[in-house]
Amino acid sequence: MSKALYSLINPVVSFVLRSPLHGLMSHNTVLLGFKGRKSGKTYTIPVSYHATNGHLHCFTDRSNQWWRNLRYGDEVQLTLRGHRVAGKPAVHTGGASEVQTALRDFLIATPRDASHAGVAFDADGQPVASDVVEASKHLVFISIELRD
Repeated sequence: MSKALYSLINPVVSFVLRSPLHGLMSHNTVLLGFKGRKSGKTYTIPVSYHATNGHLHCFTDRSNQWWRNLRYGDEVQLTLRGHRVAGKPAVHTGGASEVQTALRDFLIATPRDASHAGVAFDADGQPVASDVVEASKHLVFISIELRD
């Protein structure tokens, strides 16, 4: 999806996620709030997620710039299923096996994001392994540890 299209869609998604209607999207979309590492400005963006073992797993293309603000592990604020919670992000780049495993699990839980990642599904409904390997080379994996 183009950046221009995201600039139109993101405000609508953000509005829904902050509203009593959040249940329409909050099962796999979260609002992620963070501060710019240079500007100090607060940003809030909607991202797809997969919840596992007290963490939220998110992916974005390396060409997007926003993830660089998370590299230093500063606490982030989330609007998750209608509630404000804090989290501690960890950013992983490159095609490591842990990134590939997390991407595979993420796409099984959130198949709508497979086309953005360039991953197809096989006849058994599983992400194609070679596609996952290739996608993991240009995607950034963000694991956010949820805080109480």
